[in-house]
Amino acid sequence: MQKLQLFYFWQNLIAGSQIPTAKNLGGKVKLRKPSGTKAPEPSRSFDLENETIRLSILFLIPHPFYQERGSPIADKMVLKVLSERKENVDVITYPEGRDIHYENITLHRTIRLPFVENIRPGFSWKKLIYDGLILIKVIPLICKKRYHLVHAVEEMVFIALLLKAFLNIPYVYDMDSSLVQQMVEKYSWLAPCQFLLEWFEKIAVKNAEVVVPVCQALADDIARYRPKKVMVLPDVSLLT
Repeated sequence: MQKLQLFYFWQNLIAGSQIPTAKNLGGKVKLRKPSGTKAPEPSRSFDLENETIRLSILFLIPHPFYQERGSPIADKMVLKVLSERKENVDVITYPEGRDIHYENITLHRTIRLPFVENIRPGFSWKKLIYDGLILIKVIPLICKKRYHLVHAVEEMVFIALLLKAFLNIPYVYDMDSSLVQQMVEKYSWLAPCQFLLEWFEKIAVKNAEVVVPVCQALADDIARYRPKKVMVLPDVSLLT
């Protein structure tokens, strides 16, 4: 049931967004390039009979991966489905966690810092350090090839926003929670800055091709930002 739900999710996501397919491009690939910048062509394969294009996806995971807990379990299931769809995926994540081995999925890890270990869920200075290292890891990959799509989990949406601004790469915002609520609840001294933080969150939501909140309550909360498209995908770790 989980696998079937995820297959339908990706099928509907691609059909309802600007992510390229053979159908919505009339059988031709028309890749947008930033003006004045020569970007590498994305790797791609075609199945015109079934009107599909194998996407080249950059998947950004801002937590230890893989571990047996909520978000990493959900990420693993999405990657498994993308592998079975034969999409080409580069994953960038933290150094902590176990490797997974799926066809067409390549795992890239940041360097390990000896004084930054045992990273827990939620906003923290440790995550900020490794998030910066993920950004550094992104640079050589985007210099080597052009991606059709960025799948950005949580705060990785701001890296995806930069990539869209400079390279015009669309992104999916995989939203497990409101980053603003997390930060203000943990650090009350940020409350006076809440309006500014919500502005950044609004920009991230509005520029996503699709926002994927984990529950309907979160979808209702971000409706005020007027996202292009919202697809609720409940936490798969809770399904049996």
